[in-house]
Amino acid sequence: MGGEPRRRAALARPVRGGGARKQVCFRARMAQRAKILVVDDSRTQLDWLVRVLEREEYDVRTAADGKDAIRKVRGEPPDLVLLDMILPDMDGLEVLRIVKARPEDQFIPVIILSVKSDLDSKVAGLRIGADDFLAKPFAEAEILARCAAMLRIKTLQDQLRETQRRLREQTLTDDLTGLKNRRAFDERLQEEFRRAHRYSDPVSLIMIDLDHFKLVNDRYGHPFGDLVLRGASEQLRASTRDPDICARYGGEEFAVILPKTHLSGALAVAERIWKELSARSYPVPAGSAEPDTAIQVTASMGIAFYPSKDIGSPEALVRYADEALYQAKKAGRNTICLYQAQAYRYEASDR
Repeated sequence: MGGEPRRRAALARPVRGGGARKQVCFRARMAQRAKILVVDDSRTQLDWLVRVLEREEYDVRTAADGKDAIRKVRGEPPDLVLLDMILPDMDGLEVLRIVKARPEDQFIPVIILSVKSDLDSKVAGLRIGADDFLAKPFAEAEILARCAAMLRIKTLQDQLRETQRRLREQTLTDDLTGLKNRRAFDERLQEEFRRAHRYSDPVSLIMIDLDHFKLVNDRYGHPFGDLVLRGASEQLRASTRDPDICARYGGEEFAVILPKTHLSGALAVAERIWKELSARSYPVPAGSAEPDTAIQVTASMGIAFYPSKDIGSPEALVRYADEALYQAKKAGRNTICLYQAQAYRYEASDR
C-alpha cells in the first residue's frame, strides 16, 4: 500500500506447518463464539487478523480508529479487545483508558499490539490497565494462544463476579419470603433518599403489619404462619412496580419503598396492597382444631413521604411511617394511616 507508514511492514508472521496450530486449538472451544474487537487502521493487518481469528471460530468485529472502537465497546461490549497503540484519530492509550473505565462488573481484557517494543511503552500500557502486550511482528500461534489465555481469564473473572453477586444477593434476601431483608432495606432506603434529595424527587414509605399474627402462630403453628408470610409477600410483589422495593422488616412487619412517588400515589399502592392481602384465603392445616376452614389476614399500614415537614432524613422517614403504623393499630387495625405535616389521616377504616 503506497502511502502506508513503514511501521505497517511489521505484520504478524503466519506460522507454517500444523504443529503450532494444534497447540492453540484450545481457543474457541473454551469460549464459544467469543466476541473479539480488533482495532487497527491498517487494512492489511485487520484483514489478516480477521482471517486468523475467524478460522478459530471467534466472532470478530473491527474498528479502524479510536472513536469507532469506543462506540462499539459501549454499544455491544466484546469479550476481548486487540488494540493498536497508534491510531489516526487518538492515542491508543487513551482508548485503553476509556475501555478500562467501564463499571467494575464488566471486565474486558485488552491486548495491546504495537511496533513499539521498548520497556517504557510496555510499562505505560500495563499501568493504564492493559492485560497483555504483544510486539509486532508476531506469529499466528502466539496471537491465538494469547487470545485464548485472555478469554480464559475473562471467563474466570465473570464466574467470580457472578458468584460474588449471588452471595451478596443472599445476604440481602430474606430466606423465608424471598423479599429484601432488613439490611437490604436500610441500604436501599439510604440510596433512594439521597437520590430524592439530590434530584428533588419524592419518595414514600409504607410500613405494614399483619394484624393479630401472633394468634395465627399460636393457634395453627409456625409452619402455617410461615405459609401466610410467604403468601403476604407474594401479594406485596403483585401489588407493586418493579422499581419499588419490598422488604420484610421483621417478624410479621413489611416495608415498601416507593421511589418517585408522592403521597397520593403511595396511598393508591397501600390500598391495592390492603385489598390484595385481605382478599386471600389460607386453608388451615389438616388436623387443626378448625378443619376444613380458611382464614383471611388483614393488615395495618402507616405511610410517610419526603419531601414533608419534619422529614429530612431516611431515619425520620422510617420514624414517622412507623408512628403512622402505630396510630393505625391504635385506631382498631385493618386501617391505613398517613403522616402529613404533624398530623395523621386515616384511610381504609372499617371496611
